[in-house]
Amino acid sequence: MPVSNAKSTVVEGVEFPAGPYMLEGELAYSEDVEAPRGVVLAGSHPLLGGNMHNNVVRGLGDGLAECGWVTLRFNYRGVGRSQGPAIDMARHMAEFWATSHVTGEMDLRSDVQGAADFLRLVIGPRKPLVLIGYSFGCALLPSARLSEPPAAFVLIAPPLAKHDYSAFVTVKSPLLVIVAENDFTTDPERLREWFGSLGMEKKLVQAPRDDHFFRGQESWLVETVAAFLQEHTG
Repeated sequence: MPVSNAKSTVVEGVEFPAGPYMLEGELAYSEDVEAPRGVVLAGSHPLLGGNMHNNVVRGLGDGLAECGWVTLRFNYRGVGRSQGPAIDMARHMAEFWATSHVTGEMDLRSDVQGAADFLRLVIGPRKPLVLIGYSFGCALLPSARLSEPPAAFVLIAPPLAKHDYSAFVTVKSPLLVIVAENDFTTDPERLREWFGSLGMEKKLVQAPRDDHFFRGQESWLVETVAAFLQEHTG
């Protein structure tokens, strides 16, 4: 059932399987879309505001829907009404701040896989399907095994020092990377080296945009991502 409807854009609550769990999500789409194209949005770490109501995830989900995309944002396992082991905030936060990681965090790749499989069913075969990650969510994207290669990848504020991004060397789909110039999670030299090692058609956008969180920059993100997707997916 639609939970909101504004400017001909519908936001619909959904559930879908991901591994052993049922996850909650929200589809956003224009009522008059004729040729559906899909976007899966993988948000930031569950311990750091990683839910489907994050400003970046919600802004892109709603904004790209207005541009004609069918978007899916979702809560990782154990977050909100998504099934899964409950997060022990005190214990997990202590582990995160000590190591920059939490045991089992990369299992969330299955959640991205489930979201992509569900959205493929929604939009149908042979339609462009794009994977977008924000912060921690960026590291989960290369592991998604789709029946057809993603039409494009978009990485927003990838914390390269925290996780392994070497798998992107094997990616052939077009790639957009967006990083704020003053992002405290990004080492400029590491970013240049990693980006330079990639062989696909790619674009790096660096701009002075509110460090890692892009507060107040949601419309700019939508415009930047939509222009790239229009160029590379039609």
